[in-house]
Amino acid sequence: MKNSLMQSRLRQGMQSLIGLVAIFAVFAILAPSFRQWSSIRTILEQSTVLAIMAAGSTVVLISGGLDLSIGSILALTTCVVGSSLLESMPVAVAVLFGVATGALVGAVNGIVITVTRIPSLVATLGMMMIARGVALMVGAGKDMSRFPESFQWLGSGFVGPVLIMALVFSTMAFVLGKTKLGFDAYAIGGNPEVARLAGVSIWRNRIIYYALGGLLASVASIVETARLNFATPNRGEGMELQAIAAVVIGGTSMFGGMGGVGRTIIGVLIIKTLEAGLIHLRVGSFWQRVAIGVVIILAVWLDRIQRPKE
Repeated sequence: MKNSLMQSRLRQGMQSLIGLVAIFAVFAILAPSFRQWSSIRTILEQSTVLAIMAAGSTVVLISGGLDLSIGSILALTTCVVGSSLLESMPVAVAVLFGVATGALVGAVNGIVITVTRIPSLVATLGMMMIARGVALMVGAGKDMSRFPESFQWLGSGFVGPVLIMALVFSTMAFVLGKTKLGFDAYAIGGNPEVARLAGVSIWRNRIIYYALGGLLASVASIVETARLNFATPNRGEGMELQAIAAVVIGGTSMFGGMGGVGRTIIGVLIIKTLEAGLIHLRVGSFWQRVAIGVVIILAVWLDRIQRPKE
């Protein structure tokens, strides 16, 4: 069983990587301008925010959960940080305040799910509406822009965001691959009853996983707010679906117990390469959504048919 599981993981990871190479090759042939370094750099830059958010979704999905509130957490964080900076709060304090906001909202998700036993889809859908509403209240009527240069550095250029993304992914890879918290995520996602009988604290761990998801959504929000140099409560709409899509396309199972952040990077790059390639081919944004939707369906279908039988 263990060998079968490992083979399935390796096969799915290779399929995602081959898919990314194939997509890039097709666009490179059809659109010569796509082969330029500037195009590749743009894809990498535009991948950072989604990748950071998707890293948190990876942990939640591996543990058998689902979080639809991270897009609204991103919006709430950008308003909290923007409002804090408007009040002349030190940049470091404003950033910590924003990150704490995301972790708290994520933890509340975990608490609601574990205490009430409401399905994660429903609980996080409710939190998505709540967090968005609070973001609209916090940011109502405020001109949240022109932030200090020390804050803008977090999202400016190529180096800052990529370094933050690399730090996030290195940390999450360590957590999932080298710590008990990470091993428990796979156990809970694979079979929560067996994990419980083995002494794993499911309720405590799930709260931590959702808190991590919220925290990383806040980190993504800070990077994006610093890059754009303004905050708005309308930010992040639909990004929760893009993040989940990137995780699934990368090969992490929708059914829990399988996956990793290394695959998520591939999934993010597939989405962003598709978007960039279709733009180079002058394909409309509507068809871009159609293409990504088709890829998502194929990824989930492959996961379903290749998943080892219990």
